[in-house]
Amino acid sequence: MIESLVYYTVTYLFLGYGILLGLIYFCFILLAVRAISQSKKRATFLEVEDMVGATDLPSLTLIAAAFNEGNTILTNVRSLLSLQYPYFELLVVNDGSTDDSMEKLIKAFDLEEKDASFITQPISTATVKRIYKSRDSRYRNLTVIDKSNGGKADALNAGINFADTELVLCTDADCILESDALLKLVRPFLQENEQEVIACGGSIGIVNDSVVENGVLKKLHLPKKLLPTNQVVEYIRAFLLGRMAWSQVNGLMLISGALGVYPRLRLIEVGGLDRSTVGEDFELSIRLRKHMENLDLPYKMVYIPETLCWTECPDTYDIFIRQRDRWARALWETLGLHKGMFLNRKYGKMGMILFPYWCLFELGAPVVEFLGLTFLLIFGVMGWINWPAAILLFVFVYLLGCIFSTIAIFIYVKNYRHYSSGKEIAELLLASYLEPFLFHPVLLYAQIKGYGKKVFKIKSGWGGMTRKGFQLAGKRSKAI
Repeated sequence: MIESLVYYTVTYLFLGYGILLGLIYFCFILLAVRAISQSKKRATFLEVEDMVGATDLPSLTLIAAAFNEGNTILTNVRSLLSLQYPYFELLVVNDGSTDDSMEKLIKAFDLEEKDASFITQPISTATVKRIYKSRDSRYRNLTVIDKSNGGKADALNAGINFADTELVLCTDADCILESDALLKLVRPFLQENEQEVIACGGSIGIVNDSVVENGVLKKLHLPKKLLPTNQVVEYIRAFLLGRMAWSQVNGLMLISGALGVYPRLRLIEVGGLDRSTVGEDFELSIRLRKHMENLDLPYKMVYIPETLCWTECPDTYDIFIRQRDRWARALWETLGLHKGMFLNRKYGKMGMILFPYWCLFELGAPVVEFLGLTFLLIFGVMGWINWPAAILLFVFVYLLGCIFSTIAIFIYVKNYRHYSSGKEIAELLLASYLEPFLFHPVLLYAQIKGYGKKVFKIKSGWGGMTRKGFQLAGKRSKAI
């Protein structure tokens, strides 16, 4: 009797959780399709081509944090300098690199040291050692800050202190932005009248094994290895469906640290990015929303569905596990820091719906899955499992996951056509169908490993990723 009670209680709890999660994903698809359609319609009212020559666009500083990016720093800075915008400041923050990044920048852009004593510091940061400007008039909008190491958040905070523009865009020095990315990211700040836009982000794409020339993506290829291709599918689902769906109902809780535009004064009001967490982008997004709720002001976070930023993803399992271990710790830390918002009516929809969702389905999903596998093993040993029914359920869940991935891929291909050939689509579909067997178990291991470090208070670093650099156009890069 007790065995049956335990078995059915556990079974129905996990089954109910899975059904609810499946319904949420189905709603995500509907919301994302609607959001993409509306985004395209809004874009027709303010064409990028009409913005290029405008003189009344918001002033903008692009802040790129760099640490030991010597292999890619010159290519990426040139790429950032070539972006379309009437005028913007490019601020590269060298966060105490120990490689030759600074030497390469000084030589390539003919940098000379300038007085740094005039910089005010509303946000405390590690010591700023030197400020550099170029002698070459072609790079008059380039400034390089050389500072002591303090981490990515600290580097971006130093840039926020130095900037004197209405908006700041935070990115990484190893990212390649689309040439019209700034114009598209600024557009929501011009279009919205009733609510203040406190952040705007765009899709992130994976550029491993693609052709790059002078910091410009010339030809996009799918990665040669299966692991990066799995991440392409994962990014398509997460960015195109998840974030577009939340953006549609003004429920966006995360602007990626690789590409985010913010009003500078709002960043200063909340004290900049938190240096104590490894997930500074997620924590900042929540803190900004929380700040606006406390001020009782109407606001929104906006997400651009088009891929505006391209970056390298891990191409080995060792690096991938370190990255996802960090992401899991970041999620744990941020939700823990703001746990007082959970079911707190003071924060309205954010406290009653959005924050609980992140706790139960983003933080909770790996835990539920791990416990499910554990109970499956125990029940199997005890002989409590009806194997034909269990196999049938597994096949159903697997096919449902394949359907969601297939829908996401075809929505992406139809609307943005980055991967348009039959071969590329087939490779994406194959990767998504193999994902539950070859990719997801490793992801689950990394997430549980990250959670374990938080539970047992094991100190862990950032989990860096070595950059391999770009090859010239005409050759496919081995890894970006």
